[in-house]
Amino acid sequence: MGEPKGGERPFVSVICPVYNDPDGIRTTIRSLVRQAYPSDRFEVIVVDNDSTDRTRAVAAKLCRHHDHATVIDETTTQSSYAARNTGIRHQNGEILAFVDSDVVVAPTWLSNLVSAFERTGADYLGCRVESFLPENGQTLVGRYNTVTNFPVEFYLERRQYAPTCALAVRRSVVEDVGPFDGRLISGGDVEFGQRVAGAGYVQAFADDVVVYHPARTSFRSYLAKHFRIGRGKEQLFQLSDLRPSSRPLWVSRNILPPHPLTFRDRMRHGCPFVLFVVFYWIAYTGKLSTFAGRLRERLRVRFA
Repeated sequence: MGEPKGGERPFVSVICPVYNDPDGIRTTIRSLVRQAYPSDRFEVIVVDNDSTDRTRAVAAKLCRHHDHATVIDETTTQSSYAARNTGIRHQNGEILAFVDSDVVVAPTWLSNLVSAFERTGADYLGCRVESFLPENGQTLVGRYNTVTNFPVEFYLERRQYAPTCALAVRRSVVEDVGPFDGRLISGGDVEFGQRVAGAGYVQAFADDVVVYHPARTSFRSYLAKHFRIGRGKEQLFQLSDLRPSSRPLWVSRNILPPHPLTFRDRMRHGCPFVLFVVFYWIAYTGKLSTFAGRLRERLRVRFA
């Protein structure tokens, strides 16, 4: 079903995991099903990760009205990567595109994505992420996230991965290197991307393929995100087969402030010096929260 015939455009499977986010998944599904790409050449697979609220019902109601959209379940493992792997097992596409449950895409998103694969010859494609401030989101943390969130080109150049909110990959690559590591709470996109690069596949960045992602606006949610990232980093270190992807916990770089030049390179837009200093401080608190997450995961494993 997924292979192109006689000049047909490639069949694309869009996989979107979700957990307890009815508003986000509603917005995302509406933007995905309205693609200008031929509706018989793509499918939308929403994977509910055992939500405890109305999320699954909201997604199912929206998908019922579209033959090329469906909701399936991952209830065994609480992990967005396990949910993505469930989507992979049910897909029909030659190209697999991954998004998060709160992103929005333009009607030309899929057409641009397929064109980017054809133009670059890529096997693994990172897309541009534009962060936007939601209503009542004019906070310093919100502004910080709009200029630093998801520098995908930077990630591809420096660390050989793209975040799973803006990633597409050929099915043949997944069949060769394997899917995401469903054991991970965070960092599965890094591990997968580096595994793809290590296998010699071509990675590319497509600036004209854009997903729009709401920025985190509260300091609490910002620190919680980095705490979770830290837990994932420690998991990467503790799992012996993944250990090369992460540095040891007690290396001093884990708690030192970010290098100012590296931090500047990550910023996608310029800003006045005073604001740069504030943003730099926010970045450092995030780094410390990441270290705290690693420490918590280390203690959890040791005393389990």
